[in-house]
Amino acid sequence: MALRRVGVLATAAVLLATAACGSGSGSKTSNGGSTGGAAGKTGVAKIGAILSESGVYSTLGPPEKKAITMGVEALNKAGFTVGDTKYTMDVTYTDDKSDAATTGVAAFRQMTQSDKLPVIGFGLGSSTYAPLLKRSPIPMINILDSTFPSILKYDPHLFLTRGDSPTYVPGCLDYAKQKLSVKSVSVITAKGEPYAAGLTELVKKSIPTEGLTLGSVAEYPLGATDYGNAISQATASKPDAIYLSSVTAVILPVLKQLRQSGFAGPVLHSSGVNPNQAQAILGAQYNTIMKDNYDCAGTLPTTSDNATTKQFAKDYQARWNEYPQDLTMWAYDFPFVVAEAMTKAGSVTDAEKIFKALPEISVPKASISGWVPGEGGKFFTERDARTPSEVTTWCADKKTIASAMVFDVKDGAVVNPKIRDKPCAAV
Repeated sequence: MALRRVGVLATAAVLLATAACGSGSGSKTSNGGSTGGAAGKTGVAKIGAILSESGVYSTLGPPEKKAITMGVEALNKAGFTVGDTKYTMDVTYTDDKSDAATTGVAAFRQMTQSDKLPVIGFGLGSSTYAPLLKRSPIPMINILDSTFPSILKYDPHLFLTRGDSPTYVPGCLDYAKQKLSVKSVSVITAKGEPYAAGLTELVKKSIPTEGLTLGSVAEYPLGATDYGNAISQATASKPDAIYLSSVTAVILPVLKQLRQSGFAGPVLHSSGVNPNQAQAILGAQYNTIMKDNYDCAGTLPTTSDNATTKQFAKDYQARWNEYPQDLTMWAYDFPFVVAEAMTKAGSVTDAEKIFKALPEISVPKASISGWVPGEGGKFFTERDARTPSEVTTWCADKKTIASAMVFDVKDGAVVNPKIRDKPCAAV
C-alpha cells in the first residue's frame, strides 16, 4: 500500500515500519487458524509427534492423534503470544509402527537434525529415545508411557503428562477387595513387554498391602495367539480374580480365551479398553466376555463431573464416532502444555529455553484433563503431571463402561476413594 507524504519524515518512517510488520487483521496458517498479535506480528510454532498409529499398540496412536488434532484446532482459534508475536501451532506427525527402535529412531533424527523441531510429543519408547537425547537434547513430552520403573529415570529431558502406573494399579486390588470380596489374585502377563512387566511388579507389591494372596504369575510370549498354558497355570490355584497385564490389543485376546476356558470371576486390568475396542477385537460375543471386567487407569472424559471435559467427550465422540479414552484428554491438552512452556520460555524455537521452562509452568487454563497441580500450582511434579485415577466397570445391559471408583494413591496405598455403589445406573 502506497504511503501519502505528510511532510514529516518521522511520520513516514513510523508508517513504513507499521506496514512492514503487517496489517494486524490476521493471517492464515497451515492449520487454517487466524492470528493477529498486538503489533500485527504472527508466526507458526512447529513441533513433532511420534505416535503408534499401526502395529501392536495401534489402539493408542490413532486416538492420541485425533485428540491432539482437536487440541491444536482449539489452541489456534485464539493463538498464543510469545513476546510480541501471536503464534499458531503446527504438528508434524510420524507413525512409529509400534517400533520405536527403528521407525521411531528414524523419526526422531529427522525431527531433531533435519526439521530442527524444539519439542517432540510421543506415546511409547522412552528407553529407546534416552540415548539419542544425550546427543540431541530436546524436551520430549510423553502422553502415555507409564511403565514401572518410571520412564523419567532415563533422561531429564523426558516429561510425562499422566500419573505413573503406581498411581492407579493399587486401585484395582483395593476395589476388588472392598467391593468384589476378592481374597486371591493370579496374574497373566505378556513376557518381554515393558508395560506388562511393570504392571505385574506393581500388582505383586500391592497384593500384600491390601491383605490379599497371590495365586500365580503366568507368562505368554508377546505376539502369541494361544494362551492356553498361561491360563491353565493362572487358574490352577483357583483365584478369585485374575489380573491381565498389558495394553488393550494384547490383553483382550487373552481375556477371550480366559472366558472360553470357563473362568467366570472378576478380571482386572489397566489397559484403558473402551467399548469400540472391545467390540472390534472380541467380536460378536464382546458384551458377554466383558462382563465382570474392571479397569483401573486414568479418569475418563465421559465420566467426568467437569462440564468442559464432558463437552470434549461429546465433541470427540461426535467427530470420530468412537468412545474417548483417558489418553484422549492428555493428548488434547498436549499442545496447550507446549504453548504454555513456549510463552514462559520466550521462544518457539529454542529447545533449551523451552526445556528449562517446562518445570515452571502452571496448569494451562484451557486444559480439560482435570490436572492435580503440584507445589506452588505447578503443572509438573518432578516432571510428572497427574490426574486422578479411576476404576471402571462394564455395564452389560448398556454395553458400555461406567465409573465405579475415583481415587488417589499415596505411598502405595489408595487414599480418598469415592465409590459409586450402582455405577451403571448413572450411564
